[in-house]
Amino acid sequence: MKKLALVLVVLALGALASAQTFGFASIGGGFYCNYEQLINEGAGLWGGIDNNINFCGFSNSYLSGLQGSLANLNGVTSGPGVILGDTVYPLFGYYNGQWAYFTALKCNKQNKFGQYKGKPGWLGQATNYGFEYFVNYGYLSCSLPGKNGKAPAKGHISKKD
Repeated sequence: MKKLALVLVVLALGALASAQTFGFASIGGGFYCNYEQLINEGAGLWGGIDNNINFCGFSNSYLSGLQGSLANLNGVTSGPGVILGDTVYPLFGYYNGQWAYFTALKCNKQNKFGQYKGKPGWLGQATNYGFEYFVNYGYLSCSLPGKNGKAPAKGHISKKD
């Protein structure tokens, strides 16, 4: 029993050590109300939470994905990261919809005026009944909604603005 408890503690500490959290910013600079909390499960497997509670007013949704690399899509985003499926659409009443997105694993830097630099850090695709509904993308922020003066100015990243 002591060995089992020790193994569980080690696993929990390992998961916490590999957790990452990012806020979402739009190309125009608005800050979205949700943010991602990712956990590296090892062997290229990722999970986590799309935190919708604090500032969006919805329940959290859950993330599951694989580590991978995205080819350059017209300069929008590319490179290593995680490709995730998100269970968010039933929260909005779209039971046949799916939100899938790519996220880098580091936040975008900002210049002295607070504008994000570099290529966008996330790119998502919404589908409904298997057909593309819309695409959205933006920057990853090290700040979260409501923290460090970052108030949400937009809705959820998976809803068309």
